Amino acid sequence: MKIDDLLLLAQVNKAGSLSAAARALELPKATLSRRLSALETSVGARLFVPGASRLTLTELGEQLAERAARHDDDIAETRQWLASRESTPQGRLRVAVPAEFAMLLLAESFARFVRRYPRVELEVDTTPRRVDLFNEPYDVVVRVGPVDEPDLVARRFMVLERGLYASPVYLQARAAPQTPADLAEHDFVVLSQAKEAHKRRLRNGADAVDIDLRGALETNSIGLVLALTRAGGGIGSFPYGMVASDIEAGTLVPVLPDWSYEPLPVHLLTASRRLMPAKTRAFIDHLLETSPDWAKSTLLHPPTQPAHRLRQAPG
Repeated sequence: MKIDDLLLLAQVNKAGSLSAAARALELPKATLSRRLSALETSVGARLFVPGASRLTLTELGEQLAERAARHDDDIAETRQWLASRESTPQGRLRVAVPAEFAMLLLAESFARFVRRYPRVELEVDTTPRRVDLFNEPYDVVVRVGPVDEPDLVARRFMVLERGLYASPVYLQARAAPQTPADLAEHDFVVLSQAKEAHKRRLRNGADAVDIDLRGALETNSIGLVLALTRAGGGIGSFPYGMVASDIEAGTLVPVLPDWSYEPLPVHLLTASRRLMPAKTRAFIDHLLETSPDWAKSTLLHPPTQPAHRLRQAPG
């Protein structure tokens, strides 16, 4: 006995005639009649009263049609549910992102996303390891730095233009550097990287120079580097967006504003574009829509950035 034929029985009973059911199902009437005859054979009993002037089910036929109708309703409800999930973002969305990048740059965007899509439960995992999108239950990964997994789908999200900054407190005690060579006489607040030398390359157009990051303060937390730089602990390096409010408030000023590190890309990674759930599409679109202008620009500072303030700072 085929389940599909039972569902056809329910449709015929609902329509009241073979002709009406055939039109509703978009099946030839002969095909429908043949499949119902096959159902009777598989059941081993008559489901329709023979010779009746109109379509009439036997007692067994009515019982089977009633049971099949319940399954047909469940299937229809399931189809509607699937369709709604395809069009309405909902359900749990798991995102892996570096902890301090999320705290310092993405927290507001995450909060706006769940207000915008209240049926989505956003779970942010700040694990420092590289997650396996193919074998772990993550929907999106925010990757800071280059992507070297060719099987993943990578969408460019941000470009982090990293420059040097210091607090007015620090620059009141030390002569403000005018060239990269002057940085040798300054202290840095160093963001430590495992097994990575403290040498960085600064660029100004076609010019490039390597500098050594040396200082008494070193930490593996970019948030703490920022706090120590604000407190006058030395020169720190940050993406502009991370310190834009400090610059506006005057708690940090650019150091050598014409020089910057290599831009650092940020990507949104997914396992595939095919059959992407609505919640994932909505999340990616939301992040791209709400990313600030500085994250899309190749400029280290916007045109309104008062880059001259460093040169005017007391030495």
